[in-house]
Amino acid sequence: MVYRFSGLLAALLLAGSASAQVSGLFNTGVDAAGNPLTGYQADPHYLIVGHPVFGTAYASRAADGPPISDGAWLGDTALSSWINPVVGTGFTDQPGITDALRYETHFQVQAGFEAQVQLSGRWAADDSGLRLWLNGVQVAGVPVAQADAWQAFTITSGFVAGDNVLAFDTLSTQSPTGLRVEVTAVPEPGGLALMLAGGLLVLRRVRRPA
Repeated sequence: MVYRFSGLLAALLLAGSASAQVSGLFNTGVDAAGNPLTGYQADPHYLIVGHPVFGTAYASRAADGPPISDGAWLGDTALSSWINPVVGTGFTDQPGITDALRYETHFQVQAGFEAQVQLSGRWAADDSGLRLWLNGVQVAGVPVAQADAWQAFTITSGFVAGDNVLAFDTLSTQSPTGLRVEVTAVPEPGGLALMLAGGLLVLRRVRRPA
């Protein structure tokens, strides 16, 4: 006797396809293939916006020295690294200039899938990460981020077809300052449950011929 899992497999494939309808979403400090940038390369996916001085965000890694190498900031990995408003991390804060920064990244959602995906991630910031925004609307319930520990976040609504903008606000009154983000798109849990239930309903047991 064998089991034909075609229905369940189809449901799982559909669940996976929901997250596949999101493109252009990257962690901080990686290139277009998701590989780590070397220290002080410009991040191609994140920009500092609305600032009179800064615009480019630069990657930094533990090999570049403190505050990453001494543990004051989370250590970089193959998945992500810190980004900063200037080349290097050892710069001095300038009141009114380096205090408040907003980093933005863009990603795309295929039309028809806006309600079937969510973002799951974590972030860290120096001095503090204050707010997350999706398409200009503040994401509720996101805890303040610090530099030496991850803070998780989930975004379940507010997506639009086509271009979406994810933004991170940081505040710094003591040098240096930086942002770290790891984020991925996953199927919306309710939709995943429905697809799995449908797959289980069509799971069939087949008797092998003698």
